[in-house]
Amino acid sequence: MSEEKKVQVEDNPVVKEPKPAVEPQAAAQPPKKGFVDRALPWVIVSLVFFLGGALLTWFLLYQPKAAELDAANANLIKATESASLMQSQLDQVNTNLNTSKADLSNAQATIQAQSTAIAHGELLQVIYKFQADVNAARATLSKLDPASSRQALSFVASDLSDLEKAGLAPDAISGFSAKIKEAQDNLETAPDKSLAAMETLYSNLLLLINNL
Repeated sequence: MSEEKKVQVEDNPVVKEPKPAVEPQAAAQPPKKGFVDRALPWVIVSLVFFLGGALLTWFLLYQPKAAELDAANANLIKATESASLMQSQLDQVNTNLNTSKADLSNAQATIQAQSTAIAHGELLQVIYKFQADVNAARATLSKLDPASSRQALSFVASDLSDLEKAGLAPDAISGFSAKIKEAQDNLETAPDKSLAAMETLYSNLLLLINNL
């Protein structure tokens, strides 16, 4: 049986029904990108370029300019310090100059005062000599020595010339010349008048000395 069955089986093979074909499913379409997804790469690229440009600007422009500004500030500080030092020195020079001017003014005032004192002393010296010569003329005339008195009166005339050159006002010695001439003219003929003229001249000299 087994062989017959085998033969039968071989003669009548079992036909398998074909499986229905499976249609391939449609390929899944990728989802569409939104505006943000499309713009994000450009934004990133823009940021990269912006940062790169900023770094280049920093290194190529800002840092050199900052260094130049620091150098300029340092130079300005040095210049300010130098100007302050120069101003201080100038103030000191002005102070010294003002002091020198004050000293010079004081020295000039002292010189002027001394010059005035010297001139006054020289004037008094001339007047005192004048007075001494008048006294000598009076004394010799009192001793009845008209020759010596005339000699003394010649000295008196010379003293009057020196007194006129001393710069006195003409009114201060007004009448001196007339009294000397009167004393000389009356010396031998009228000794009393000559002596009176010399007395008046002596009194005028005393008045002049008291008013200098």
